[in-house]
Amino acid sequence: MSENHRRHQTHDVDLPGGHLILLVGPPAVGKLSVATEIGRRTGAIVVDNHLVNNAVFVPMGLGRGLGVELADTDALRGRVLDVVLESTHLAPPGLSHVFTIWLPDGPGNAAHVDRLRALAGRRGARFVPVWLTASPEALLARIDAPGRAERSKLTDPEVLRDLLELPVLPPPEDAITLDLSTMGPEDAAAQVLHALT
Repeated sequence: MSENHRRHQTHDVDLPGGHLILLVGPPAVGKLSVATEIGRRTGAIVVDNHLVNNAVFVPMGLGRGLGVELADTDALRGRVLDVVLESTHLAPPGLSHVFTIWLPDGPGNAAHVDRLRALAGRRGARFVPVWLTASPEALLARIDAPGRAERSKLTDPEVLRDLLELPVLPPPEDAITLDLSTMGPEDAAAQVLHALT
C-alpha cells in the first residue's frame, strides 16, 4: 500500500464495529454538511437522500415545470431505495454509513426508521438516530445557498414554509437531538461522534 493511499485512510475518529447513523431533519438544516463532516472524520460512507431521489428526479425532469409531481416519483424512488439498502447490507462488515433524510410525521416514515434500524441489526452495526432542527429563520436563510440547485435540492422559500407547517416525525427515545440554528456542521459532527464514545 502506498504512503499516499495510507494517508487518505487515516481518520480522526475510529468507529469500531460499524455504525449506521441516520440524520433526520428539514430541508436546509445541514444534513449533508454534517454527514460529510462525519464521513471525513471517520471514513463512514455518506448515503445522502439525494443519492436515491436524484436518480429519479433528474431523468424525470422534476422541478422543471413540466407537470411532473413528487408523487409521480414515489414508486421509482422506492425501487432505488431498495437497491441502496441491499447494497448497504452487502457492504463489508465493520464499514459505517451515514444516511440523511427529511421525515414528516406518518406511519410510512416511522417504518423507514424501523427499516434502517433493522438493517443495522442485520449488519451487526450500531444504529444511531440523530434528529437535526433549526429555527425557521435559519432554514429560510439557507434555502437558496449556492450549490443547492445543482444537487436538485429545494430552493424555493415558499415551498419550505409550507413544508415547515407539517408535523415532524418524533425522534425515537434513543435519538440524539441537535439544534443547528447557530451550530456549524463541524461542531454538530463532533457532538454526534462524542455521543458515540
